Amino acid sequence: MRKCFLYLVSVLLLVSACISERAKEDEKAGKKEVNESVAESVPKATMILWIDYDRRGTSAQGKSLLNVKAKVNIQPDGSVQVLEYVDEPSVVVESYIRKTLRRYRVKQKFLEEESVRPGVQYVYLRILKELI
Repeated sequence: MRKCFLYLVSVLLLVSACISERAKEDEKAGKKEVNESVAESVPKATMILWIDYDRRGTSAQGKSLLNVKAKVNIQPDGSVQVLEYVDEPSVVVESYIRKTLRRYRVKQKFLEEESVRPGVQYVYLRILKELI
């Protein structure tokens, strides 16, 4: 009787472990579908704007970068307005971006070559983490 009881308990544990693994797989698949639907609803970024590029000419090689995807309005004079963020950045980063964009302008050369088009579009705002 005791052997039968131990056998029954071990079978129940095995079945419950299999069910929990299947539930985890289903949960992962559900999360993946949600992430894919969010990614599909937001268009790809059309360009990367270095909004705090070091004007002294030193490169950003070896430095830590932060990319923030945002929907922006680029004016014909080169000024940039953030309309909304795809993933909400921290308050510190958002404040830094707001202050930096007050003085940032897209170079007129890029606007004339039409490599940057004025209007509403999604872009990556790239900043150096050490300057925040």
